[in-house]
Amino acid sequence: MTIRDYISYLFNINKLKKIKLLVSDIDGVMTDGRLIFDDNGVESKFFHTQDGMGIVMALKAGIKVAVISGSNSNAIKTRFDKFRKHGFEDLILGHENKMPIILTLIEKYGLKEEEIAYIGDDLIDLKVMKYVGISFSPKDAHHEALKIADIVINKRGGYGAVRVVIDMILKAKGIYNEFIKEF
Repeated sequence: MTIRDYISYLFNINKLKKIKLLVSDIDGVMTDGRLIFDDNGVESKFFHTQDGMGIVMALKAGIKVAVISGSNSNAIKTRFDKFRKHGFEDLILGHENKMPIILTLIEKYGLKEEEIAYIGDDLIDLKVMKYVGISFSPKDAHHEALKIADIVINKRGGYGAVRVVIDMILKAKGIYNEFIKEF
């Protein structure tokens, strides 16, 4: 965590303590936003392993994790199938209007909006970012997302930004060190 991230963490610690559900976009958040196609039209995406470890840590800590993407890529499905054994349930693909999905998740888990964190990077994320308890953007997000994010993470999308968010939440809840002791 950089000094800038730490200062943001300190100013938002009370919001972070309340989080029970972390929702994230994919392209531009968990990936660097590039779309790679081979000669057969098969799409590839690059995911950062630190984000994956963070997702596992969040799930072990009892924090639900959901992913919403306008994309409907097999690469995304393959990546997130690996987290099902850790209790991951909510992979919602092919939805550009994310607000109805957020409302469904609130109902499904019996949550309040202040118990939800959202990580987004572009225009289709703005409505949700304004609605939830705390919102994040990687530092290379679209300028409109950067303007409304509660915390701008000092990492680019696809380079461990999600892990920084999860570390902040676990630290605010006072359980981060339990994971460090495991290793």
